[in-house]
Amino acid sequence: MLTFFLIALLLVIFYQDLRYRAVMWILFPLLAGLCFWYNYGQTDWTAIFLNVAFVLFLLAGLTVYISVRRKQLTAIWNGFFSWGDILFILAITPLFDPVHYIYFFTFGTLMTLLIHLSVMKFTTDKTIPYAGYLSLASILYVVFTPQVHLFFLFLNGNR
Repeated sequence: MLTFFLIALLLVIFYQDLRYRAVMWILFPLLAGLCFWYNYGQTDWTAIFLNVAFVLFLLAGLTVYISVRRKQLTAIWNGFFSWGDILFILAITPLFDPVHYIYFFTFGTLMTLLIHLSVMKFTTDKTIPYAGYLSLASILYVVFTPQVHLFFLFLNGNR
């Protein structure tokens, strides 16, 4: 039943981000709570802290990169990365241990890019519904967790 609620919430986020390019803020604390509850027996606070630190490191790196390119300090949430995207990637941190989160973030971002490149042919909207597309990747992760873990083990060299 918990899996159903988590998938339903991820579908709502997908729909809202795709349709309106915005997601109601209340969904992110709900998502974080459901992710924590879904993985309650296996997640520890150290893993969540490391995942959040990874996200903050990436956001800081993106800020530095964009600021250097524009030759002025630039807040990435002003036209580059929305608050909804940031809150989404923080809300799903309880689902993963740190190594799996890095893999998920990487493959989810690549999947988002591929989906958006294929959808760009049919739409004129220039923004990317990153949280929406990443919610689809999250649904795939929740549905196929054992298979995804085996794939991650393969990537680590454990065959």
